[in-house]
Amino acid sequence: MKALPYLAFGLVVGASSAHAIDACMVGVWEADGNDIAHVMAEQMGGTAAYLSGTVSLEITEFGNMTLLADDLVIEVKVPDTPAIQVSVVGYSQGAMNADDGTNYVANAPEYALAGSANVMGMRMDIPVTSADGGVWGQSTGTYGCTADGLAFEATALGSIPRSWRRVR
Repeated sequence: MKALPYLAFGLVVGASSAHAIDACMVGVWEADGNDIAHVMAEQMGGTAAYLSGTVSLEITEFGNMTLLADDLVIEVKVPDTPAIQVSVVGYSQGAMNADDGTNYVANAPEYALAGSANVMGMRMDIPVTSADGGVWGQSTGTYGCTADGLAFEATALGSIPRSWRRVR
């Protein structure tokens, strides 16, 4: 697998269902929790640690994809504030076009994610849904794939966890 730099959380641009997909990508993948924590730390300008939960990505032979966040919990520490536990649950669905062994384009126009955090004793819930508009579920970049691993590097718009292991 190609070594690729880190990515942030999200999905891809300009794709619709029934796109060309690299056969190596077809299956169910689970994101590396420590990698997700690292990306979140970079985005927030602090440190982060993976605590629990999973993020999975299913890609079909037609390029349809579904990302599921199942009780993902990350502890984030930014300078001059107490540590915050952030949890995410939800899904995004769409399509990916990635058949040249290098580049991907993905678009997940349907998504419903719920984030929550305990900030200085107060619980904050932050829903992010496709009904709210925006382009959260879009990304483009490069990928690398082996029988057991998948890696993404987002270069435009949103992003996607960068390091995945095959579940099935």
